[in-house]
Amino acid sequence: MDKNKFRILFKRYLAGTLDEKEQEELDSYMSLLDEADFLEAVDELVETEENRAFEKDRVFQGILSQIDEKGRAITATAPRSWKMRLVQFGKVAAVLLVSGLLGLVAYQIFDVRQHMDEVISMQPAVSTGEIELPQEDAFITLADGKQMSLDEIKEDTIHYKGLAIMRLDDGTIVMKQDREADFFQADEKHHFVTPKGVSLRLMLPDASIVYLNSNSSMQVYAAFGEKQRRVALSGEAFFEVAHNKELPFVVHAKNTEVSVLGTKFNISAYNEDRQVETTLLSGSVEVGADRNRLRIKPGQQAVVHSSNTIQLRKNVDIGNVLAWRDGYFRFKDESIRTIMADLAKWYPIEGVEFKAGSSDQFTGSIKRSKKLKDVLESIEQVSDLRFDIQEGRVIVMK
Repeated sequence: MDKNKFRILFKRYLAGTLDEKEQEELDSYMSLLDEADFLEAVDELVETEENRAFEKDRVFQGILSQIDEKGRAITATAPRSWKMRLVQFGKVAAVLLVSGLLGLVAYQIFDVRQHMDEVISMQPAVSTGEIELPQEDAFITLADGKQMSLDEIKEDTIHYKGLAIMRLDDGTIVMKQDREADFFQADEKHHFVTPKGVSLRLMLPDASIVYLNSNSSMQVYAAFGEKQRRVALSGEAFFEVAHNKELPFVVHAKNTEVSVLGTKFNISAYNEDRQVETTLLSGSVEVGADRNRLRIKPGQQAVVHSSNTIQLRKNVDIGNVLAWRDGYFRFKDESIRTIMADLAKWYPIEGVEFKAGSSDQFTGSIKRSKKLKDVLESIEQVSDLRFDIQEGRVIVMK
């Protein structure tokens, strides 16, 4: 299957510009399309046409097929013979695009004769309360206590005590240091912080790239790049480490130490999570906790628990792990509790109260730049859940 050709046809279909021959070709592709490819196409569409409203006849609708009690795959029929295979946990799967914002699958118990347009027409119950992204900037606190907003770094390079900090055209913050300068002690640290709703792309003095996720912080030792390459992480970050066989790159995160020579990997180590997850894209990394050590391969994930035991997960969905770096929330067969915990790392949610349980499992992709209210309304469209926002708290109910 030519995925690039499929994306081109997919965009043209949504624009209403396909001719008859192209429509037949698209139908052929759709018969082979799996869920991952569909969500990837949705991501691209949202990125390029974020402000364009979809008409309802652009939304997947139709009567959903019933499946047997063994839970095998079903086919949800859409306009113009489009098909999408889905793994079923309930009796039917609802599939739709909501206002160019969400490609979402909600697994739940519906009457098999229920139409998608009936689901779409439901009035959202999210209250008029709102939780918006904070107007805060990423900032750096240098080892001597001097603090500066990284958003204020524009075209000029800031020089300070042997440090040079500048911003590239793509927004990357570059940090360089004069190895001859001795304004800071070797064990002192510079502290990069991203508040909720903000992410940062940073180039370290050794040319390694770090993507720092929302509500995260990273400490860089003042002697970084001289006799060692060490950083300390709280939260989540994706690393593209410049190769240096003489100086291993070491990340300390909670009770975990990750050591590499040069590779690409993601670490999630939020304080509110019970474990530290290290996911490898290429090369090799060694994950350590106390006396336990584990070397993982690309596509694998090492999970360090609070007991310092290390669990190996194979064939991890890298797209889901790195969705945050690309500006999305992405869920695959996740509960509403897991989704709310993920949303709380981006939005300034003060707490979540569950007044109703739900066995629904959600699969979908949502652009992170939206208001929380928009995200919750999208979830309402494909489930029987309702949300109320009161003074910074989210109440989940039915």
